This record gives sequence, structure tokens and C-alpha cells, in this order.
Amino acid sequence: MTALADRVAVVTGASSGIGAGLAAMLAAEGARVVRRAGGVAIPVVTDLTDDDSLANLLARAQAEAGSVDVLVNNAGFGLWKPLEATSMAEWDHTFAVNVRAAACLCAAVLPGMQERRFGRVINISSEAGVAIVPGLAAYCVSKHAVGALTEVIQDANHDKGIKAWVICPGFVDTEMGDVVPGANRDHYLQVDEVVDVVRYLIHLGDNVKLGPQILLRTMRNPMAS
Repeated sequence: MTALADRVAVVTGASSGIGAGLAAMLAAEGARVVRRAGGVAIPVVTDLTDDDSLANLLARAQAEAGSVDVLVNNAGFGLWKPLEATSMAEWDHTFAVNVRAAACLCAAVLPGMQERRFGRVINISSEAGVAIVPGLAAYCVSKHAVGALTEVIQDANHDKGIKAWVICPGFVDTEMGDVVPGANRDHYLQVDEVVDVVRYLIHLGDNVKLGPQILLRTMRNPMAS
């Protein structure tokens, strides 16, 4: 039996990598999937730094699929720079994509989830949202903020049928993995390994709480040869 039969899912950053893998998995679990880019069901090109574009994404989802039951905030932006080399424009863009867009989408879908007493919020963060990587200053701070956002959502919705998770993988074999200089991609996590963890979470019983922080690390050091 599929876990999300007739549910509606919105996935940002779904044209490749983790987002594409999650969108395909959610569709296989029975959900009607609306993707920020690409498409299992309904592709919607969206500028995550623009409020009107975010509103259009959710309006299209509502009009063409129905009320959003599952929200996956996967789209992300990162650059390899220490704090002192990061411009304010780079800080602003990092937070706009990684934090502000996620907060905006969560705030928009939560009232409907609360009314229906069902919702799943899956925020994709990073091991850099748990630990500190000095060369990823703005990215680290933004991903720690995503963790706090997820805890705020879960803390306020324990008795409303809503579960929120922040998935914190280490280096994953995607385009984002190219940001880290000198890393060994043979030691990276694979997209399907991250997807398998999320699949497990959505199959948990309604009364089972796990997380909200889910940390996935590699057994092999990704910085070792």
C-alpha cells in the first residue's frame, strides 16, 4: 500500500539530485507531485527569491492538484567562502533561497494542513547545518536556521497531525558536491540513500515521532583519498 495515495506534494529544486529523487519517490508512493522544475506531474518554474513567484507555485498546485499535504523544501544555494570573503549580497541570496523561501512556503501551507490534520514538511538541510564548515560560512548559518525553522514547525504542531523533519546529509553525489574543493566523490552519499531515509520516515505510524533532525553521515571520510 502506498503511503501518500491521493496526497499532493510540492517539491522545490526537483530538476536534479536529491529533489528529483524525492519527487519520483513521492509519486511512486501515490502523491500528485508539483515540482519547482522538471516534472513528475506538474512542472512550475519558480524564482525562490520572489514572493509573487512563490505564491504562483502554490496557486498552481492548488488549482491543478489540490491542497498541499507534503512540502519538500529542497532547493539550496551554497558557495565556498569564509565569512570575511562573503559579500552582503551573497549572504542575502543564500538566505533568500535556503531560509526565506522555505519559511514562506511553510507558512502558506501550514493552515491547510492544520485544518485537515495531516501534513508532512521535509526540509533538506546538510551536515553543515549541524556542524561548522568554516569555508561554507553563509551556507552553514543558513542551514542551521533551516533546522531551527523545522523545530518551530514541529513544536507548534504535535497535536495537529503534522510531522516536520530536517534532513541533514553529509556530502552527496550531486552538483552541490562540486562546491567542496579536494573532496573524494567516491566517499559521498548517493541520492538514493537519502531518498530511502525519507521514504522510511513517511511510512512511520502517525503516533511515531523521529527527529525532527535526521543526520546522515558517511562511514568513509569524504575528504580522505
